Amino acid sequence: MKKVTLFSSALIAGLVAFSGLSATAQADEAKEPNGAKTVWGEYLPSSTDPDGDGWANVGFDVSWMPQESQDKVSDLVRQKDSGELSQVEFNEAVAEVFASEQNKGIPDGYDDPANEPVNDNDDETEITAPWTEEKLADLALNSPETLNNAPLHDVPYNYNFTYDNREFNFSYDGNEWLWSYEDKVLTEPVDEAYLAKLALHSPEVLNEAPLHNVPYDYNFKYGSFDFHFDYDGTHWNWSYDVSK
Repeated sequence: MKKVTLFSSALIAGLVAFSGLSATAQADEAKEPNGAKTVWGEYLPSSTDPDGDGWANVGFDVSWMPQESQDKVSDLVRQKDSGELSQVEFNEAVAEVFASEQNKGIPDGYDDPANEPVNDNDDETEITAPWTEEKLADLALNSPETLNNAPLHDVPYNYNFTYDNREFNFSYDGNEWLWSYEDKVLTEPVDEAYLAKLALHSPEVLNEAPLHNVPYDYNFKYGSFDFHFDYDGTHWNWSYDVSK
């Protein structure tokens, strides 16, 4: 895992975006040992751990902690930067500070409702961990009211990923939560041979859906035909004629 830095949340622009405010941030331990660990006890998708050390490459916020604990983390940062601690040792030590602060004042037998299992058939179920990119994308596209009601977790997070040709962003700084998505601009070259084959031999594929989920306008000559494919974000068309 690369160097962990402290950060604050900023508004993420997109075709769809939302921000909310939370009065308090309570500790929430992730019990599912899948994915990449965070210093605050949650597990994120494995894609957040490109180094393969078991820890997510994300920032964290200690501003909610008492000054004594903030000083401990600052001292750990100094030890890591000077080479006294490895990145993994640093993460483990910071995780101990988070766990200590999160457990303060929690009475024995306290049952955090955020630890209840998710029932995918119940739209009223509270948002809980762990999350997959597919699930987050589905919420943003089909259940925005769920994301508007509460942050994904009770501890800060910052998720950014591309799924199904869309860029998704979810963040929470302990007070304000934001989420957004936008269509990714196409940069891949058009495979004219493939498109021509679809038009000539598989028209049902072109009739079923647009080629991409972002607007396009393709015109080209292939063989003895002129081909046209366009999409304005709502309607898609395609045609071909014998070249003159």
